[in-house]
Amino acid sequence: MKRRLPAARDVPWDELRKGASTIYRMLQAGWDELTPAERDDVRRLVAKSRGLPRNLTRDETKRLGRLAGRAAAAAGRARRRR
Repeated sequence: MKRRLPAARDVPWDELRKGASTIYRMLQAGWDELTPAERDDVRRLVAKSRGLPRNLTRDETKRLGRLAGRAAAAAGRARRRR
């Protein structure tokens, strides 16, 4: 059975916008928590992994995890401030 997309008039646009705004603020807070050098490192590691953790060395995986953890903590703090 095929699922149909809802009609545009049936989408709760106001809720969608509020949710998207919240997510954007959280992601921005996490990204801003990192230094420019750390951001470059994240970009490099994500590009190298091509979405597959096995494409990174163990040390690279740990480094990316630590950076993601710091960013996630900042994002969580931003959500609570809301």
